[in-house]
Amino acid sequence: MAAEKNIQEYFKYVTHRMKDNDYRLEKKVCNFVSKRLFAGIDTYGLDKIASQRRQEERAGKKTINIYVGRHLSEFDWQEIQRVLAHQNMMTSVQAGDNLFIGPLDPLLRHLGGFKVFREEATIFSENWIADTIYRWIDRLWKSKACGKALSALHFPRRKPVKIDKTLAKDIYLAYMNQLINVEGRDILVFPEYIKNSDKKVKYGRSYSGELLEFTPLLFKLLRDINKNSERQIQLVPVNVSYERVVEDQSFRTLEKMKTKRFRKNLTYVWDYFFNYTHWLVQKKKGRAVIKFGEPVQLRKKFDFKIRLHDDLRKRVGVLQTIFPSQILAYSFHNDTEVAESDLIERVAKTLHELQEANADLRYVEGLPVIEIITTAYEQFNQNRTRRILVKDAKEKVYIIKNQAVLSQYKNHIVHLFQKWYDKEQLIKTIKYLTHKDEKTYY
Repeated sequence: MAAEKNIQEYFKYVTHRMKDNDYRLEKKVCNFVSKRLFAGIDTYGLDKIASQRRQEERAGKKTINIYVGRHLSEFDWQEIQRVLAHQNMMTSVQAGDNLFIGPLDPLLRHLGGFKVFREEATIFSENWIADTIYRWIDRLWKSKACGKALSALHFPRRKPVKIDKTLAKDIYLAYMNQLINVEGRDILVFPEYIKNSDKKVKYGRSYSGELLEFTPLLFKLLRDINKNSERQIQLVPVNVSYERVVEDQSFRTLEKMKTKRFRKNLTYVWDYFFNYTHWLVQKKKGRAVIKFGEPVQLRKKFDFKIRLHDDLRKRVGVLQTIFPSQILAYSFHNDTEVAESDLIERVAKTLHELQEANADLRYVEGLPVIEIITTAYEQFNQNRTRRILVKDAKEKVYIIKNQAVLSQYKNHIVHLFQKWYDKEQLIKTIKYLTHKDEKTYY
């Protein structure tokens, strides 16, 4: 890692600009968008965490909360931050540099977002307006004629700051230390990732709707910080469940745009435009649920939770709330057409399987099967821009219009049927091997 003093010089390019207990205009914007996109947002489990914070404040101490979440939608962080703000517990939010676009840069930073460089970057200024101007001027410099004219006018060419992957990693490690040990900030992270066919790691939303793997690197970093910190750190699982994800139909468009050279830079401009104007064409609002799980304390000494990333993934996964939309989508399996009579049987079977899996069924408990189907159908058969399922009343058959979108909702809950590793058995195995090899681990 580069010298600490030098690394801190880069903090101005990544830092949040959130003021304690000050949500300002951004709060009104988020509330406005949230009320128009969602029929309602229910929150569970936050009272206990807020109570702990109040007790600690009275005792003059503070445990740092690292909120670890699943990432299904661009609205995950916004809604989590919004409910935390009502408890005066706003967090700093880890976000990819691709999201800090134009005038949204200061908005995200005021909401607590701090930038993480995912690719190599060239920066002319920490101010988005100045950075945009200097970029355009730099393009003029690259033109032979314009370059000569600017040189003749004694207009100096601004030298940009280059961020490569190694430097980006050093900045991230140092800034996480800054947030926890110096500022004493809570942090919201989304550790899901996938490896593409070219073996490149991609962090961000799950376009497939699956609960992706959690990177172990983040949890190793947090453990290292915790061992050398006077502060106590705890990991808080959090999950946002959606009856209908706002941008479910735009994921394929985003993937295509990323493969086009000239459209790539406009990918997230389109993403923001689609998400924040969608309420204008959305016929029926969906509900959302935010659930906070039991915190996991990080110990100062090594323990046997060597698969902490898997443990947190499981804790986040079981917080999933079931809506009729997921039950209906799961019941289709891989078929594109299902007769109504068959679908009724499948939904009843899926509901039973979810009960066996101890899933959170509070929003479907006691509903007749036909009502579950009808409720989900209303979500999936809205206006032209939101229609992914139709019903042929004459033939009494349901037909999927967009398999890629509907399958996302099946994938929201598939992890509930997976066989998770047995943590206690893993600990026993490690202790056995440790004793057998006569080794001691710290």
